[in-house]
Amino acid sequence: MELKSQDLGLVVGANLKRLIKESKYRTQEAFAFEFGCEDRTLRRWLGKGLYNLKIIQEIADFLKISVFDILSE
Repeated sequence: MELKSQDLGLVVGANLKRLIKESKYRTQEAFAFEFGCEDRTLRRWLGKGLYNLKIIQEIADFLKISVFDILSE
């Protein structure tokens, strides 16, 4: 199945939400603080999707995971 970029962004948002819960940060607020972004920015990424590959890579590096863990369905 071919994903549109909009769909992929939403997949990233859903995966990021799950990964935050599974990480040592546990909450969106703790993750946002440690990652260095605003709470509202993180909520936007989780709800409306994240499409910036540079930020996706930065998050993967921060969580010490593969970028494919964030991108995969």
